Amino acid sequence: MALWGEAQSKAAAKRVMHLDDAASFLFYEKDHPIRSAIHKMKYADQPMIGYWLGRQAAMEMLYADFFDEIEVIVPMPLHPKRLRERGYNQAEYIAKGISEITGIPVDTTHVTRARNTPKQALQRGEERKANVAEAFTVNHPEQMYHKHILVVDDLVTTGETMRSCLKAMKQFRGATFSVFALCKAR
Repeated sequence: MALWGEAQSKAAAKRVMHLDDAASFLFYEKDHPIRSAIHKMKYADQPMIGYWLGRQAAMEMLYADFFDEIEVIVPMPLHPKRLRERGYNQAEYIAKGISEITGIPVDTTHVTRARNTPKQALQRGEERKANVAEAFTVNHPEQMYHKHILVVDDLVTTGETMRSCLKAMKQFRGATFSVFALCKAR
């Protein structure tokens, strides 16, 4: 529901955003041990945590047929400056873990982060939406026409980053999207 945005129902979200399915593996809560693991993955140079959790999530979700129609996995891109600072994209490690279990290829070339936005965790309410508005661009959209694409991120809080990315990806004509977040904030 966090991804519906202005849509009033799942059916409307499917029509407007071409959203087929959405899932998260874990809840992100203040005192839960996963919070520490996610923090280490993102900020303490431990990207393999994302890889391992991506594998675990994929093994669990295979039984729910979540990946059945998906043709390609697109990790949420980082801006090149943030990627240089961090040294890796944690969403890409999660995507690679999922890919190893499912056999679905990972694509990091067709969606890029064009604007270096302040961290969403530092934003409130409407600031989050404005912060990521038009932050993403697509490259060679014709190569992704009519595909079923899984967009992967580490954490969804309000869904604004994911919605902004999906909005840019509408240029992939005829494509449908599913989204997966390792964690969903409560």
